[in-house]
Amino acid sequence: MASWILIPCLDTLFDEFDLIAPARDKASDGRVGDLAHQQEVSDHNPDETGSVPIHDADKVNEVHAIDVDNNLNESDLTMEKVVQFLLGRCRSGAEKRLRYIIYNRRIWSASSGWVQKPYTGASAHTEHAHFSGSYDSSLEASTASWHLEDLVAVTPADVDVMLKRDAIPNPAQRGDAKTNTTTTWGFAIGDTWAQIYNLRDQVAALGKSLTAAITALAGKDLVDEQALAAGLAALIIPALPEGAEVTAEQLQAAVVGALRELAAPAA
Repeated sequence: MASWILIPCLDTLFDEFDLIAPARDKASDGRVGDLAHQQEVSDHNPDETGSVPIHDADKVNEVHAIDVDNNLNESDLTMEKVVQFLLGRCRSGAEKRLRYIIYNRRIWSASSGWVQKPYTGASAHTEHAHFSGSYDSSLEASTASWHLEDLVAVTPADVDVMLKRDAIPNPAQRGDAKTNTTTTWGFAIGDTWAQIYNLRDQVAALGKSLTAAITALAGKDLVDEQALAAGLAALIIPALPEGAEVTAEQLQAAVVGALRELAAPAA
């Protein structure tokens, strides 16, 4: 068989399955078609040298389908859950890179509006799920996240681990970046870590500023509302995240209003 590659979008989908289910069974995983597939029209056949339903615009010998083993080996994550999640994204229009999905004697396709229909092919697809990708050049080449990480529950303990720089590698210091494909952490996941670190630092800085503000105000005349408001504004404004659309005057006015509301006698 001539040399072939899997379209990048489905390569990324495989990577995300590995990310959310690292111990998953791969016995029924599939990419290029076997001899039986080669004798029929199939998305598992390379599109330049095999029999396929559509021919895309490029001259790259690409396979447009994958099979992913049904056994994810995760107690709270099933293939059914993943399939329904992807169908929801397809139905909403958030995901456009799939043509159809086959799983457990059912088929859903873009051409039918992702309506569930019985699948009566030779394989019931109970041991794996089949995902056929688009033949549109821009869609098949897209390595944007499939957002499967949204299916993984994050516990308080997980968050605690995430926020410890000695336990999670800082993405800015990673040396495993690759082009046009995901890594163990993946670019999307790496960007999320970077945002977590940045937010953690901003919260810490704001906490220090608020502590300093309380200390500085301890000896002030609390009747002087404008002095209190100006003092708080001067300390808090520099600690706000970059791009925050709050001026010192707005913050000062809000503090004065709050103080007067607290001082007003109960109705």
